[in-house]
Amino acid sequence: MDTLPEQPVYVIVPSPGPSFESDRLRLRPVTDSDAPALFAVRSRWEVAQMNHPKIPLKSIEETRQWMLTKVFTQGPADVIGRSFHYAILDKSIPESQERLIGSVSISAVDPFPEIGYALLPESWGKGYMTEALNMLLKMWWELPRRSIEGGPQPGEQEKVFALCETQNVGSSGVLRKCGFKFVSEYRHEQDKLDVWSLEKPRI
Repeated sequence: MDTLPEQPVYVIVPSPGPSFESDRLRLRPVTDSDAPALFAVRSRWEVAQMNHPKIPLKSIEETRQWMLTKVFTQGPADVIGRSFHYAILDKSIPESQERLIGSVSISAVDPFPEIGYALLPESWGKGYMTEALNMLLKMWWELPRRSIEGGPQPGEQEKVFALCETQNVGSSGVLRKCGFKFVSEYRHEQDKLDVWSLEKPRI
C-alpha cells in the first residue's frame, strides 16, 4: 500500500488537556521542564532504533525541538498550536526521584489522528505502555466532538491510527492488547511499516 488513511479531525482539543491516573501510572500534559527526562528516554539506542529517523537524540535542546513536533501544525484552526502529548509517570518511584518513564501522544491529526509513544527500556515488560495507551485513548474518546459535514457514513466509525515497524513485535503487541486491528503495509523510505487502526467505542 503506497497511501495512508485519511480522516478529518472530529475532536475539539483542549489546552491544557486533562490528566488521568491509574493505580500505577499518572498521565499529564508534557511541559518544557520535562525535556531532561524525555532526553533520557529518547537518547537511548533501544528506543531510537524503532522510531524514525532511528537516531538517538543528542542533547536536551534537540529534545525540545522534537517536543515541538508534537504541536499540531495542520488541521482545524482551533487545533493548530495545541497538542495531546502526555508524560507517563511511574507512581511506584519515590517523589524525590524522576518519575517520568516515557511519553504517549496523538502525534498528529492530519491526515489522520496518529498514536505515538516511547518508554524507558528499564520499564519495558511491565505492561506500562499498554496501560498508558489505554488511558490516553480513554481521554481522547471523551473529548468533545465537532460537527463535520460529510462525517462518518452509516456503518462507519471514527478511528485513531498507528504506524509501527513490521519488525517491532513489542509495539505491535501493545497495539493488539489495546484493541487495534492491522490495516495494511506501508513503506516510508527504507522502513517497512504496518498501519493499525482502532474504532471509537460505540455508545
